[in-house]
Amino acid sequence: MKLSVTSSSPLQKFYLKDLHNNKFDIVLDTEQSIPHGWYELCVEYVDTKIEITDILINNASIKHIIYTGFCTDNQGTVHQPATSVWDSGCCFKIWLHTEIGVLYGRILEEINNGDFGTNLFENYMLTVDRPFIINSIWDETIKSFFRNGDGPHWWHNQAKNKPYELVDLSNFDPNKVLSEMNRICNYSDAYQNNRNQNVKKFRSKWNILPLIDIPDIPSEYLQTFFTQAGYKRISNFSIHTLQPREYVWIHRDDDPDNPGFNEYIKDGCKQLYWAISGSEDMYFKLGKSGILPTQYPLKINAPAHAHAVVYQGNKVRTSILVYGELN
Repeated sequence: MKLSVTSSSPLQKFYLKDLHNNKFDIVLDTEQSIPHGWYELCVEYVDTKIEITDILINNASIKHIIYTGFCTDNQGTVHQPATSVWDSGCCFKIWLHTEIGVLYGRILEEINNGDFGTNLFENYMLTVDRPFIINSIWDETIKSFFRNGDGPHWWHNQAKNKPYELVDLSNFDPNKVLSEMNRICNYSDAYQNNRNQNVKKFRSKWNILPLIDIPDIPSEYLQTFFTQAGYKRISNFSIHTLQPREYVWIHRDDDPDNPGFNEYIKDGCKQLYWAISGSEDMYFKLGKSGILPTQYPLKINAPAHAHAVVYQGNKVRTSILVYGELN
């Protein structure tokens, strides 16, 4: 690949990083022998403000795709649109592909016309699906699922396929939420086929109708919890415990035998997922969005994306799941 950059002043410190975060020092306007794939171009501020006006891959301009780039300042604040570096600590970053046609195909499928040149982070979420090597004890299919990364993706906040979003539940004590759920969850299941997982549920079946109004949940604390999480009615909630060095097989949370229930779980991030303990040793890959930030409560789009979990910790991992109708 030959990379060229048109700028107000010559670039002083720049490099590429691949999906493994390996760093490649390159020479502009010269054919570079680097593996085919996705790279993040990083341009750091040294002592001169530099405005980048164009980027060319193999002599072809990326044109308006330059506006998918952004700058982080010395406080860690992300600026977009921004195609320059202007102060100490600034770094301009943009994802590129060694084949410009692949770059165009990805970006034009994911970002709406008219949004280029705006602050994309107001209406989109950027994820990077990176290759991730898990312990050799796992099944080859699971290992392969994790070790292949699909690179950067922009997900519109209103898109039906958006994979996940963060949920602010900082006002709630996770241990109290767990205790209240444990008190009123009366049904248990154990799964032994490739996933040594115990599940304690509020209702006997996973996908069950009719939905329950929030005031009918027998816990005032959970009523407030579900309301703040964005639900107006609940189908079920559950506590999942996964034994050390176990996994959850690749699957999607669709239910073809229950089309009525599917109306409440499809098209968007509707399942609350909160890893109460064990998140530091758990790796949850959700389709092409990559490894989830399970240190935070999340709403995930489990029916739309194939996903799997491996748990490499030494203690029992506990998480809670909620399904219902959102406000």
